[in-house]
Amino acid sequence: MDLLPEVVNWKTGGVLKRLATAGVLKGDVNGTVNAPTSKTTLKMPVEILVYAAEGIGITEYQLLRLRPNRGAREFRTVTGGVFHQSGGATRDLVPVESRRIAVRTYALVLPNLTPGEYGILAPGAVVSSNASAQLGKMYTFRLE
Repeated sequence: MDLLPEVVNWKTGGVLKRLATAGVLKGDVNGTVNAPTSKTTLKMPVEILVYAAEGIGITEYQLLRLRPNRGAREFRTVTGGVFHQSGGATRDLVPVESRRIAVRTYALVLPNLTPGEYGILAPGAVVSSNASAQLGKMYTFRLE
């Protein structure tokens, strides 16, 4: 079964925090996927095959837990901090093992995950913290 991509809308958060501290505290960038659930439902155990583009490593793909929020799903991609921003979706990132199947083809072996909404964020879909109203894509699924 193919995982269909869904559009990710990027939004920044913490604007008041940034303004009130003259830019010392940074904001967050969150990705939002419209619709409360994915159209694709899977059951554990799950193994997902990924065909990586030329020059892209499998470690550049991220498995993320999506959180329900007002009829949509969202995830954090950049966590704000004092004097810096840490890249990566550490709050919602799910560690995953991979193994090479063939040239540029990998199997993602999902850990024993709890039921819920998940997505695979492809390389290049993450935007900078200065982005607003930009779009990306994510391959989503729901685990039952």
